Amino acid sequence: MKTKFLILFSFILVFLSCKGNDGKTVNETDAKNQTAVKEDYSSYKEIHFNVKSDYKDNSKKNLEIFFADFLFKIQFVDDRAYLKASFKNKMIRDFQQVVYNFTYDSDYVNAEKRVKIIYNGKDGYLFLPGYSEEFQNFTVYKFNSQDFKFNQALSLNTHNCKDGEIFLDNKNEIFFMVDKTSKTKCIFSKEDAYPVSTKQAQKDLAQLQQNKNGGNALNEFVSDLNRDGKKDKISVYKNDTAKDDFDKTHFVLPLKILLSSKSGSIEKSNNNMVFSNNSNCISEGFSTVATKDNYFTIEQQTCYDYVLVDSYITFKVDGNEIYLHKYGETYFDKANHERKIPDKIWTVKDFGKVKFENVNENFLLRLRNK
Repeated sequence: MKTKFLILFSFILVFLSCKGNDGKTVNETDAKNQTAVKEDYSSYKEIHFNVKSDYKDNSKKNLEIFFADFLFKIQFVDDRAYLKASFKNKMIRDFQQVVYNFTYDSDYVNAEKRVKIIYNGKDGYLFLPGYSEEFQNFTVYKFNSQDFKFNQALSLNTHNCKDGEIFLDNKNEIFFMVDKTSKTKCIFSKEDAYPVSTKQAQKDLAQLQQNKNGGNALNEFVSDLNRDGKKDKISVYKNDTAKDDFDKTHFVLPLKILLSSKSGSIEKSNNNMVFSNNSNCISEGFSTVATKDNYFTIEQQTCYDYVLVDSYITFKVDGNEIYLHKYGETYFDKANHERKIPDKIWTVKDFGKVKFENVNENFLLRLRNK
């Protein structure tokens, strides 16, 4: 009888401790419960990832999200977004429309900060910020090395997990967010998928495909570089000789500068400045071009010995000529995030007067190795 009483008493305690689990949040304060929570979600972990973005008005707006061997490139067209997924430089899904809120009570930079990924070493889920008037919500896409597809739309419907980490309960296929400070566990609710305009998407996708195959410039940057009151153009072209789509848009890209003049346009070309693919990491390659007054900077990334190197090649436009102004590099140690590596900058004092068309990869690497 005593044994039956103890069992009944234990059952009541468990019932009371679990009360509230049918709601949206459960305050996890017991250390044993916290351990159980971690065990439930052990196969999927929220990961840190790298991004490249170009949100300038005078270029094609895009965001690149990459980690391990995955790359997700998002192209923005007006208030719509299209994503292309690649694994090990091979495309696994061409551009498809995705629900990504960067306009409604948001902007490009804030939307980028809300992106999350959980991954188990084999497959994962990409969480893109959805449209919501009050609570956090996401549109979720499942991916692996072979596929990328829509999974579901989710909402928290609570404010108790403002700064949280996302996990997946594998057994019940339910997503949770655990607040980093209070350890509150918030259960996501499934929502109806946000509607998209199929007709408009077809037009956008057709245009993206045309741009990809039509031999047009990948990016064009317009600015009055020689300060004559007329717009000049910097064009970055696809490398048609590269082996796959990723290489064609990231490595050894031809550059062309058109400067306005009284007698017409003056053209300056360079096909060897954007670095080649060393296959050291997925984030390598051309990033963007930044302009200011009579200066412009070619931005790209390389990788060696577990160190990401962001390089900045700055030129000065002087009348009808363009000269190298400075070359700079910043560093990030992927193996040791706490390691501080000083930036490096080389100026005219280091390399003399060098014309735009004479700057190439070997020249820049020799500067690095001095």
